[in-house]
Parts: sequence; C-alpha cells; structure tokens
Amino acid sequence: MLQITDRAKENALDPIWRMPFRPLFLAAAIWSCVALILWLMTLMGNGTAVFRIDVAWHAHEMLFGFAGAVIVGFVCTACQTWTGLRAPTGRALVLLSSCWLLARLGYLFWAVPLWFPVAAEVAFFAGAAFMLGRRVIAVRQWHNLFLIPALLTFAGLSAWHALSSGATRPVALLTLLLVASMVLVFGGRVIPFFTARRFGLTPRAKLPWLEWSGHGLCIALLLSMALSLPREWTGVVALLLGLVQLVRCARWPIGKIFSEPMLWSLHISFWLIVAGVLLLGAVWLGLGDPAAGTPLFSPFFLESGAVHLIGVGGIGGIILSMISRVTLGHTGRSPLNPPRGIALAFAALLAASLVRVLLAPAPIAYWLSVTLWLCGYGLFLWRFAPMLLAPRTDGQPG
Repeated sequence: MLQITDRAKENALDPIWRMPFRPLFLAAAIWSCVALILWLMTLMGNGTAVFRIDVAWHAHEMLFGFAGAVIVGFVCTACQTWTGLRAPTGRALVLLSSCWLLARLGYLFWAVPLWFPVAAEVAFFAGAAFMLGRRVIAVRQWHNLFLIPALLTFAGLSAWHALSSGATRPVALLTLLLVASMVLVFGGRVIPFFTARRFGLTPRAKLPWLEWSGHGLCIALLLSMALSLPREWTGVVALLLGLVQLVRCARWPIGKIFSEPMLWSLHISFWLIVAGVLLLGAVWLGLGDPAAGTPLFSPFFLESGAVHLIGVGGIGGIILSMISRVTLGHTGRSPLNPPRGIALAFAALLAASLVRVLLAPAPIAYWLSVTLWLCGYGLFLWRFAPMLLAPRTDGQPG
C-alpha cells in the first residue's frame, strides 16, 4: 500500500506518468501505425529524401521501436507486482519515454547524426534495465534477474542493427527470434493459466522435460543464429522447437475460447508463431525452389512469409491482446469485459498476417496488410487511449 504522502504525490502526477505501461503502450501503438504508413508510402514510390526510410529502418522500428517499447512497458509495470516496490513514475518515466522518442525521431531524419538515435535507444533499454534491476535486487528476487541481461541484449542488438552497413537482415532475424522466444516462454506459462482460470478448468500438470526442452531449444536457436552456424543446423533446431511447442499447445486447456476474444487472440497468435518457426526451419532445410515460377514458392519469399507470420500475426497479435488485458487490469477494469469492437481488432491483425504471407509480392499484399494493421491498432487506440490517459476507475494508484 502507498503511504499518504505517496498518494498525494501520485495525485499530483498526470495520469499518463503514473505507470510505465501508460505512455509506452500508447506510444508503441501510435508509432506502429505511423511507421507502417511511412514504410508503405516509401515502398510505393512516394517517399521523401528527408526520411531515412528503407527496409532496415522498417525492421528496426517494428522490432526496437514498437516491440521494444511494449516489452519495457510490460516488465517495468510488472516489477511492481513482482517486487512490491513502486514502478518507475514521474520524472524517471518521462526521461525513459523521452529516450525512446528521441531515438524514433533520430532514426527517421537523415539530418540527425546516426550516433544520436543509437545512444538514445541504448539509454532507453539500459535505463529500463537499471530501473528494473535495482528493484529486483532490493528484494532479492533472483529468479527475475535474467530480465536485466535480456534488456541489455536488446540495447546491444539495437546498436548492432543500426550500425551494421548492409548486413542488417541477420541481426533483425535474430532479434525477431529473441522476441518470439520470449513469447514462447512467457506465453506458454500465462496463456493456459488464463484459459483454465476463465473456464474453471484444471490444467494438466506440466511435463518438466517438455518445458525445459522448449526453453533449451529457444536458446539453441538464438545461439545458432548469433554464431552464424550452417542453415541446415539452424533449420533442424527450428523444426524441433516448433514440434515441441505443438506438443505444449496440444496439452493446454481450450474450453470455449472462441467465445472469448481475450483468449482466442492469445491462442491463435501463439499458434502463428509456432507455424512461422516451423516454416523457417523447413526453408532452412531446403524447402522452396529458387527457380519457381511463382515467387510465393521461392526460398526468399517463403522465409519472408515466415518472418511476417511470426512478426505480424504472432508477435503483433499477442502484443495487441496483452496490452489490452494489461490496460484493463491496471486501470481498474476487468479483462473479462473488454470494450466492444476489440474482437474485430484482433481479427484484423490475424488477417493482416495472412494477407501479407499469402499475397506477397503483389502490391495488394502490402497496402492491404498495412490497412488491416491500422484497423487493429486504430481500434485499440480508439477504445483504450482514453483509459491510458485517465486515472484508474477504482481510485487506486497506478
């Protein structure tokens, strides 16, 4: 419980600076829409020489700008529940958010020296690691200490990706698989828990060998990518990881998830990540014909399809579902009663991933998938931005 003096300070803060999820979820949702509009304009030949926009910029902003903001917002908010210590608020949160914003603007404009956004983004992730670490260490909660090197890894990868001249794709793919691995580990814990609790089901006992093999294969896949091991080896690891995740999914309680948008969105997004990992493994083991008359069946477009299956429908979908759930819960509302229209937002994200995968490289694949993303996150902003900008409905701090 906050002390009276703390409650007075809390009420003096603008609501958006009372918890990390508020500015960072809001900024991430807005920026994802802006960044995709700018990328689509550039892709269609309507760009401008003022902006530093190319495929590397697109990957960087969706991985480090969008997903990075959500990850930091989530862990810095959750640390209050884990440790019992107040999450970063006020000036500290303003400073953290400012680093994120300066990085976005710096990467966007050619006139800004590259070292500036690189430094701002490293400060963003390193600052989050410091704020989280001092709370975790203060209460000796050692099992959550791994999040510190994870955030510092994001800092290093963001700088590596930004400063790599012409070799950004492997770094982007490594970062995508790092985010996907985090979803597989944490999502594999909370999704069956949420489902069982909602329907009063008894989840099956976890199989230690299954859980640890999944975690180990995630690490093996990331190491294989980082060390640039032969594609065939990496492909075998990816296929094994996908198969292990399929077994995990088969053991989860399902109940009537398709009557609950807050649940089916999590399950389907998780399944799409698994499907994308399996497709990556198959491509790296030789699936696809370089001489195929249809681009869809060439290795390049199969790999690109797998990447967007993971990134758009998987990570993008699960982020939309989780930030909706966290926003409801931390603003005094029930995640069991989401606002009307949110199911349409979840469906739009899933449709965006399928359109991007199945219709590329036709131009319609790009503008239609971006439009569907804008619908999904636009609906989130319409329904949830007022919650993020207002005090909790129950009068509690946060």
